[in-house]
Amino acid sequence: MLAQNGIGSASPPVERRARARTRSFKHAKILFNDDKSVYDAVLKNVTAYGATLTVALTESLPDLFNLHIVADEVTVPCVVKWRRSDSVGVAF
Repeated sequence: MLAQNGIGSASPPVERRARARTRSFKHAKILFNDDKSVYDAVLKNVTAYGATLTVALTESLPDLFNLHIVADEVTVPCVVKWRRSDSVGVAF
């Protein structure tokens, strides 16, 4: 009966992204203000063009910043595309 009503169906969610993403759980640092301001972040859902970052205080982040991925020793410039209370979506 649940399947008849569309409840409990096993259909996977529809992917709306243009590019495939890779799940990640890497420590990162958000750098801005000439690298004088540093916020810790967790890098998640990475593509070649952007990522989702989990951050404690998204409202105080600027729209442009550098992201340093600690494990990879890579720093890339980012542009904020969207914000939620605990995460931001960025484009590289």
